[in-house]
Amino acid sequence: MGHYFVELAASQGADITVVTASGERGARLVELGAAASLRRVADAPGPYQIGLDSVGGDVTATVWAKLTDDGLLVWFGQASRVPPTLDFFDWRGGLSGTIRKFAYSDSDTTDADDLATLVRLVQAGRLHPEIGLVADWEHTAEAIEAMVGRAVRGNAVLTLSPNSAALAR
Repeated sequence: MGHYFVELAASQGADITVVTASGERGARLVELGAAASLRRVADAPGPYQIGLDSVGGDVTATVWAKLTDDGLLVWFGQASRVPPTLDFFDWRGGLSGTIRKFAYSDSDTTDADDLATLVRLVQAGRLHPEIGLVADWEHTAEAIEAMVGRAVRGNAVLTLSPNSAALAR
């Protein structure tokens, strides 16, 4: 998600600060267009118009505190496995801000339309997917487990072998 967001938003002129625990990952996101890479949200200078939070826990409140008065917090996950909490008596950041919970399934376009757009951008050289795992589709359960366990950086590609293609017919 972060890789695509950075590349697409930067191509539209957004000034992006990314936060990632991996210095290597941060360097890659800077190559893709991020203006800065930090290791902790607390170190981000702010204020920001938009904050994206996929971590949850204490990070959500820290992102909120880094927003402009009318900023937008988009919450789309809790990788920390800790529910986010906000103290609405803490007046730092987001004074009149908005919180938006993002659900991947809530869209006005179909998955096919979205995928067609991504394919078009890849073909035009404007989007550069990172493939972190290639496996036969028979290993789908293991691929999902690896992705959930954050053992795959980038996308997982499942292939059909000649034998499995015959079975799928």
